[in-house]
Amino acid sequence: MAGEAGEATPVWEPGDVVLGLYEVLDVVHSGGMGLVHRVRHRGWQVDLAVKTPRPDLVRTPDGLGRFETEAGTWVGLGLHPHTVNCVYVRTVDGAPRVFAEWVDGGSLAQAVRSGSLYEEGHRAALGRILDIAIQMAWGLEYAHASGLVHQDVKPANVMLEPDGTAKVTDFGLAGARAADEELTAQRPREDPGTVSFRGRTRAYCSPEQAAAAAGHRTTRLTTATDVWSWAVSVLEMFTGRLPTRYGQLAGEVLENFLREGGADDARVPAVPPTVAALLRQCFAKDPADRPSGLGEPAATLRDVYREALGTDHQRPAPKAAQLLSDGLSNQALSLLDLGRTEDAEELWRRAVAADPHRLPTVYNFGLHRWRSGKCTGEEVVSDLEAARTADTDAPAGLGALLLGSVQLERHENERAGELLREAVAADPDSTDAAAALAEWERRPPPIRADLDGHTGPVSAVAVSADGNRALAGDRAGGLLLWTPGERQRRRVRRTLTRRGLPVDVVAMDAAGALGVTVRRDGIVELWDLDRARRGVGLPHGDGGPAVSAAVSGDGRYVATGHQDGLIRVWETERGQLVTAWQGHLGTITSLALSRDGRRALSASFGDGGRDGKVRTWDVAGRRCVATLTGPMRGTLHGEPVHTSPMDMAAVSPDARCAVVAWWEGPLTLWDARQGTVVSEVPHHLRHVMSMAVASAGPVFLTVQDWGDPTQVWHAPTGRSLRTLDPPAGRVYATAVSADGHVAVLGRGHGWSRSGQLGQVTVRSIPAPDYHAPWCYARPRPARELTTAADVFGELMDRAHDLTEQGRFAPAADVLRSAQEVPGFARHPRLRGTWAEVGARGRRSTMFGAWPLYTYDGHGEFTQPTTLALREDGAIAATGRWTGEVDVWNFPDGERLHTFDHGEGGSARDIQFALQGNLLAVRTTRGTIRQLSLEDGSKRLFTDETGPASTFALTPAGDRILIGDETGTLQLRNLPAGQILRTLRAHGGKVGAVALSSDGRYAASHGGTHPQANHFGRPSNENEVHLWTPDSDRPAWTLTSRTSRERPDFSADGQTLFLSSNMFVTAWDVATGTFRYSIRTMGTFIGSSLGHPIVVFSADRRYAASPGDKALNVWETATGQVLHSLPLPLPGLFRSFALSADATFAVTGGTDRLVRVWEVSSGRCLRTLDGHRTAVSHTLLSRNGALLATGDLGSGLAAWELAWDFDFPPADGG
Repeated sequence: MAGEAGEATPVWEPGDVVLGLYEVLDVVHSGGMGLVHRVRHRGWQVDLAVKTPRPDLVRTPDGLGRFETEAGTWVGLGLHPHTVNCVYVRTVDGAPRVFAEWVDGGSLAQAVRSGSLYEEGHRAALGRILDIAIQMAWGLEYAHASGLVHQDVKPANVMLEPDGTAKVTDFGLAGARAADEELTAQRPREDPGTVSFRGRTRAYCSPEQAAAAAGHRTTRLTTATDVWSWAVSVLEMFTGRLPTRYGQLAGEVLENFLREGGADDARVPAVPPTVAALLRQCFAKDPADRPSGLGEPAATLRDVYREALGTDHQRPAPKAAQLLSDGLSNQALSLLDLGRTEDAEELWRRAVAADPHRLPTVYNFGLHRWRSGKCTGEEVVSDLEAARTADTDAPAGLGALLLGSVQLERHENERAGELLREAVAADPDSTDAAAALAEWERRPPPIRADLDGHTGPVSAVAVSADGNRALAGDRAGGLLLWTPGERQRRRVRRTLTRRGLPVDVVAMDAAGALGVTVRRDGIVELWDLDRARRGVGLPHGDGGPAVSAAVSGDGRYVATGHQDGLIRVWETERGQLVTAWQGHLGTITSLALSRDGRRALSASFGDGGRDGKVRTWDVAGRRCVATLTGPMRGTLHGEPVHTSPMDMAAVSPDARCAVVAWWEGPLTLWDARQGTVVSEVPHHLRHVMSMAVASAGPVFLTVQDWGDPTQVWHAPTGRSLRTLDPPAGRVYATAVSADGHVAVLGRGHGWSRSGQLGQVTVRSIPAPDYHAPWCYARPRPARELTTAADVFGELMDRAHDLTEQGRFAPAADVLRSAQEVPGFARHPRLRGTWAEVGARGRRSTMFGAWPLYTYDGHGEFTQPTTLALREDGAIAATGRWTGEVDVWNFPDGERLHTFDHGEGGSARDIQFALQGNLLAVRTTRGTIRQLSLEDGSKRLFTDETGPASTFALTPAGDRILIGDETGTLQLRNLPAGQILRTLRAHGGKVGAVALSSDGRYAASHGGTHPQANHFGRPSNENEVHLWTPDSDRPAWTLTSRTSRERPDFSADGQTLFLSSNMFVTAWDVATGTFRYSIRTMGTFIGSSLGHPIVVFSADRRYAASPGDKALNVWETATGQVLHSLPLPLPGLFRSFALSADATFAVTGGTDRLVRVWEVSSGRCLRTLDGHRTAVSHTLLSRNGALLATGDLGSGLAAWELAWDFDFPPADGG
């Protein structure tokens, strides 16, 4: 049966099982296109027709491309009751194959030839003929409305169900048959029913098709050609045989047939006069004189049916089925297989919009994005876990299978095994589950070791080619040799040195027998690792201290790189210098030697005058044989700039390859032996502290800043293979074994009286060997889909009517019924109505949460990102570092408008004003810009006394209070901008201001003198003032002990809250007396980004603030803490938000995760993974349905949150 790819395409025979999934039942057809097999899909227990093109049709790239294009046309047709559904296109055994629904009653051509069409007398036969003709017309009319001309309409391309349903098939494949046009034209044909007119069947050709086949290249084929061929097919049903050898003569044949009195076969009914007239019209020589489509002929034949048979045509006029998530995902897989990646991604986006938690869609799109380097494996797992919980309609075990398959590809073996065993138990007949479990069982146990024994943080590591030995040096001067290989029963440690100068560099030969170290003073030491003995030391010479080192694979040579760019090569046995040369303009940051020491590979990257190049050297000749230079990124003094201090590079230990992450450029994999670029792909690597690459090239490691995890990457695609999971602690050094199977990390870990200790972490690296299979969803018949759509539509109309009547509880019940309609559980219309109805209820349970999109604002957004979200969630605003302000349709991610940079300065704070129709923007130049979203107008607010340092708006957004760096307050109305009041409020800079909702009170925090809050000044040189409208003096004043204290008013304006990193205090506005205080967490990182310490519910009855290891939600009237949400990383979260109704909260942390919490129970409802660096912003819409999150890498993510609601009994009417 099936052979390996690249062999001659095997012929499937009955009894074969292909891919363990398709059981071949029969070979049912071999015609102009090729073979047609009937197969049983073992997973679905559904029969499919598999159409395989003749080898000569796809033997050339042009022929293959033509077939794929035409097959893609059929894929895109969609579902209709009278067209055969193309389930998907899939390449199997090296050949593209069309998998279509199996129609069990044979073709119309077979029914004509066998005479079964004419059974039970003339009346029954006439009804059958008219019924089939009508259905054919309906199917073709649908195709025409979709912009598709069939071009090969004939009875052989009409399939019949046992109940008489007719379906047109083979859309688009007529063009594919013409792949070998010249040979086709020259090949003799005996059967006039076979293809010869450039892929079309001559017996059914229209005159314009015949003209095109004769070489008239200006002839245009329209839907009129299908009208002609349809009419020939109808005529064939009335003749009982092929009416003509040449379809273009059908008009004359019709007239002769009518004159001769009908068919020779007495069983065939006569042609009704109206049908004859219709056929004459369809056989008009001029295409413009034929019916404009087949809708009108279908209606005419329905009238004939009623007149001739005395009863109405019972078959209802069909409706096209709207593809739901499953169907769109299958289409996307087909187009991906056909090389139409962008079209496939668009279909997947539509599938996600139709149902964000449909398992096949989430899985397939996630796999594709992960393999394309557009997301991480962790994001795929997070999305699948959420979908597995939400998609209750999925077949048993499917969620476990899909999630287990992804974990298997990620080499998360323990979790993969649990899931795959669960999948097999739930569905013992699943071949995919059995195959994945068998793959898991074949895997060797992973290497996992955390090796303690270093008295200082491990600062340098190296590993042997097979991963069985690791050499590690630490900042305390310790040098330890470890044997962490998987074959060792116990982890062996040899202590080479306990103390000394810090070890900055270590290197090993391939066998792990010879080691070299470079200590802080630049002295190079050689070590016999087998005997644990120090060898000779290598002198500095004229090149200054060594900063990098390498050992040849055979251990005979050592190379050292120096700060001034010098490279030296030494013979190891006697420690003699062999050669030296100037390699780079600056410090040698990476260095490697080939196995025999004849070739060197060096790099000089980073700041300090390093040249940003990778070079391959012929050691004996001291000659550079290849150089890798970065892309041009601007000019300096008219000269191109190819370097950036943010570029990062790593070279393989055996000098075979290098990987470079160019800042504002691609990720490049370079073959150092050939001096050629193997691949260049986009990447999102930011703030990389160190990199290590395997000799095999495709796999490399990165260690990033901000506590981000160590990740394993596939260089050719930029894909993240896995995130390594060492215990918490900063990673200072990395190494990868030559075979790419083992990673060694040097970390700080634990503390002693003398300082931080160190640890060596060893982990297996996943090999990109296993590929999780795609998930093709079981197709649903068109009529089933249209029936479900009708039911759903009726329920939604009912819910709308109830909502209009104000009967929200019954409307919610109807919406819950609509959720039960298969395929519509999370339909966009349903989600929108839920949001509308839910506003009148109380939030109860979470249906789901899913990403809408992500946007990479690196190089565009301000740092940190300046982001605002309007209350309704419809509009967002972001600031660019160049000063522009962008306005976005937030749910869609569409940029609606860009305000220019105006007077200069980038946005430091953006807030919506005046019911969301204005933007108030504070800039780095100390101005306030008012930007109108209605007409695009701009207004600039300046203060003659000094640059603006802060501002606040009333809740209605109609007044703005501005504080400046001289201590002045200015109150203006909006949008006019008229100055209502000016106060000299503080002796120094105003740090924060607030306005009460009614505008009666204002509060300000500022310095007592101009030098307050400057470096080295005491922290108590600040004060808080409470202001009333009619006084130039504060009503009362408090001394503030911090430079960062934010005022906020309660909803009624009677309480003033002051929040700092240590406390939230509440004060009576009328008297200035203290009411209560709440302890906050002084290590909340978000305050350094300007985020508030306290966030409030919409009515300000509740508030949230960070506490000790928790986010506290408290009652503002009393200060009583009602709920504490236990945070997984105390002290390491950067942002949080509280829903308007205080029922849920959202947090974002340094672990890159966004968490949604239920306030009443303290449960984490969802964990959302969609960021590549620490999450710095979390903003919610007022209805809690939309969430905006941002990260420190300028990433922006949009999320939708879906909820159920409870309604009071009084609404039950």
